[in-house]
Amino acid sequence: MKMRVICYSKKKKMEGFCAAIAEAQGCRWDKLPLAYPCDKERLTIFCGSVPHEDLRRMVAEMTKERTANVAFLIDGPESVAKEYIEAAKKAGTNVIDNVMYVKCGKIPFLGKVSDEEAAAAKKWAEDVIAAMK
Repeated sequence: MKMRVICYSKKKKMEGFCAAIAEAQGCRWDKLPLAYPCDKERLTIFCGSVPHEDLRRMVAEMTKERTANVAFLIDGPESVAKEYIEAAKKAGTNVIDNVMYVKCGKIPFLGKVSDEEAAAAKKWAEDVIAAMK
């Protein structure tokens, strides 16, 4: 399946979540700004620490031509994450309702994804993919 995992966070732990999901699904993960644009992806998973304007802008540009489905793994409050979800819906893509919320801490360079956290993120991604079919 054509899939991308996109990270926008300065937190090493969030990058660990992205790498775990991408490795399990056999796809690439990239940081914003992207090395190359999304084009006809079947699923794009956004992993980000919110709030952040660059991430909001990127999510708002996710049209059906760029990606058919969008899922979110969020480090931040649910109330703020809803703004990103609504922005993706307004852009016209299908937003997966199953949002994963994580806590990455306040110190960006500390934090490693534990085996249990990585397993939970991989399971969540599998559930997202299964829900699309």
